Amino acid sequence: MNGSKLFMNPDEPNFVWNNYNAVSDMGCIIEKEIMETSPLKRYESTEITGRHGELHETFDDYEAYDLEIKDITIPYDNLRMVKNWLRGFGKLITHNDFDKYRECICNMKKGVEFENEWGVFYTFSIVFRCQPFRKKVRETAIPLISGLNYFTDHGDETSQPYLEIVCKGGNIDLQMDDKKLTVINPMSGLITVDNEKGKVMQGDYPLFTKGDWLKNNPGQSSVKITGNFSSAKLFVRSVWL
Repeated sequence: MNGSKLFMNPDEPNFVWNNYNAVSDMGCIIEKEIMETSPLKRYESTEITGRHGELHETFDDYEAYDLEIKDITIPYDNLRMVKNWLRGFGKLITHNDFDKYRECICNMKKGVEFENEWGVFYTFSIVFRCQPFRKKVRETAIPLISGLNYFTDHGDETSQPYLEIVCKGGNIDLQMDDKKLTVINPMSGLITVDNEKGKVMQGDYPLFTKGDWLKNNPGQSSVKITGNFSSAKLFVRSVWL
């Protein structure tokens, strides 16, 4: 992402949507502070006959949420450009947390209503439907050696790491805590292990695996890698509420 697009004053309401800065690129003036919103953990409630209250159960998953940015003003001539910009799926960065992004859909429930003010400017509000977790805008890869490697996950919740491995052929075995994953007999070359999406790729081709997809808890942790490879690196993919 272009660094100029990310430049934001933490004291000035602003956001970046799909690499375009609301203030510097689109001429937006945002009158109200952008609210800080946290997702709700999803619970299932069950009433049991003969027992007071309810039984609550959670699988540690979170609900998506709406983030509304209110009272935005744009120059009259920028309307078409802003309409084309504020749509679809993408990444949202706000001025009050500019080193992290949210994955969102822009205005999923209804269209944006632009109000003409004296033929000089338009005012509107926007709603982003956000996935529950935020992720780092830029993440530094951790180089791995054969055997046990230690690292720190600085996030708030369980993450699903991403790995890039240059293998020389034969099985690659990975382990985090009690989760073990084997990449079965890849050819020589680069393979990618995306635990969040649940797939291992070599070029355009998916590879066979056995075991469990890796997960990591916040704090000090480790990953073990064995097999015939020349280099490997880990992207922790920490997540924040």
